[in-house]
Amino acid sequence: MARVIPGVEVKVVKEIIPPPAYPSGVVALMGTAEKGPVLTPVHVSSWKEFTEVFGSNEQYTLTKEAKSCFQNGVFEVVAVRVVGRGGSYASLVLKDLEKAKTVELKARRMGLDGNKIEVEVDKGTAENTVKLIISDGETYEVFDNLVMNPKSDRYLVKVLNQDSTLVTAEDLKSPSEFPKNNPAPTRDKLKGGREPGLPSKEDFEAALEKLEAEPEVDIVMACDVSDPSIHALVEAHCANMSKEAMGRIGIGTVGRGEPVKEIVKRTEKLSSDRFVLVAPYGVAGAVAGLISRLSYFESPTFKPVKGVSKLEVNYTPSELRQLLNAGVLPLQAQRERGIIVVKGITTSKEQISVVRTTDHAVRLVKSIGEMFIGTLNNPSGRSALKEKITEAMIRMERDGAIVPSADLKEPAFMVDVYCSEMDFAQGIVRVDLAIRPVRAIDYIYATIVVQA
Repeated sequence: MARVIPGVEVKVVKEIIPPPAYPSGVVALMGTAEKGPVLTPVHVSSWKEFTEVFGSNEQYTLTKEAKSCFQNGVFEVVAVRVVGRGGSYASLVLKDLEKAKTVELKARRMGLDGNKIEVEVDKGTAENTVKLIISDGETYEVFDNLVMNPKSDRYLVKVLNQDSTLVTAEDLKSPSEFPKNNPAPTRDKLKGGREPGLPSKEDFEAALEKLEAEPEVDIVMACDVSDPSIHALVEAHCANMSKEAMGRIGIGTVGRGEPVKEIVKRTEKLSSDRFVLVAPYGVAGAVAGLISRLSYFESPTFKPVKGVSKLEVNYTPSELRQLLNAGVLPLQAQRERGIIVVKGITTSKEQISVVRTTDHAVRLVKSIGEMFIGTLNNPSGRSALKEKITEAMIRMERDGAIVPSADLKEPAFMVDVYCSEMDFAQGIVRVDLAIRPVRAIDYIYATIVVQA
C-alpha cells in the first residue's frame, strides 16, 4: 500500500530456514509383550520407560529384543505390541444386594495372569458404600467408599477404570435402585483368561500399517520372527516408505538352529537394499541397536555387539564365506574384539551405511523442498532452493558422509535446480542431485617386498 503521509515503511522478509531432518537411528519393533496397548506405536527412549509400559518379562519377543536394542545404545524405540488370536481376558461378574448382575470386572492383561486376580467386596466405611480389595499376589489395591451411582465422585466404575492397575469395570445396568445395586459382599477370583496364540502374518501386517504414520522410523524389525513371508512384508513396507522419502531398512533373523545351506536360500527370493538378514539366531535385536547407535554414515562392519555372551552357532570360515556371498549379515566371536558383525550388508550385498546415507540425503531434500512449497517459481526462488540444498550437502561432506572420488577429480555431490516452460506452467521445479556416499574399508590387500 502506497503511503500518503511522508515517512518510512519497513517490510520484514523472513529467511527460509529448513527444519532439521528426523534423527536417524529410530528402531520400530513389533512383537509380543505381557502388557501394554495393542497395535499402538509407543515411543520409548530407555529400558526403564519400556518396562513401565510393556513389562520386563523377556519370555515375550518385544521385551527381549527391546532389551537387546537398549543394551547396544539404541537412540529411540517405537514399540508396537502384537497379539495373536484365541486369547481372552479373565473376568468376574459381581451381583448386587438383589442378586442382579451389577458390574463386570475384567483383567487389564490378556491371558492366564488374569486368573490370579482375587476380588473381595466388603461394606465401605461410609454408609451405603462398598470396599473393594483387589490383588494378584504381587499388587494389592484397596478402594473404599465406592457406590454404583454414576453421579457420584466415588462411582465404582469410574474409580476402577481410572486408578486400578489390575482390572477395568463395566456397569451392567442392574434394575435395582441405589443403594441396592451396590455389589453384595463376596470373595472370588477372575476366571476365563487364556493366552493368545502366536501373532500371524495378518497381525504383523496390521502393525506395519500403524508404522506408516511414524515418519521418523528408519529401522523396522519383527521380533524373533524367522518366517520368510513376514520378512517379505517388512521389506515391502520399507521399500514403499522409501518412495515417500521415509527410507527404512528391515531387519530379520534366521531360524533357531537353521543350517547354513538353508539360510543362503532365503536371499534368493529376498534380495533387497531394504532388508538385512542376521545370522545366527538370537542376535538380530543387538544388531538393530548397534546400527541405531552408529552415525548414519558409519558401517557396522567389525563393530562389537553388547549384551550377547555367546552365539548359537560359531560359523567356520567356509560357512562365513557362503553367508556373505548370499548377502547374509553374520556375527562371529573374535579374540580381543568380542562378538562382532563380520560385514554390515543388506541381502543385496550393499553396505548398510550407504543405504542409510542415501536415505538421510533424501530426507534432507524433502524437508528443504517442503519449505519452498507455495513460494514464487522465479529465478531467485530456484536459486534459493539450490542454495539451501547445497548447504545441506556441504554439511554432509564436512561430516564425512559423502566424499569426492578417489582420484579427487569428481566432487562429493552435484546439484541442479531448474524448470522448463511446461514445468513453469504446471508449477513444477526439478532438482537433480548426485551424491557419493562414503564406503567402509572391507578389504586391505598388502604387498610386502622381502629384500635381500
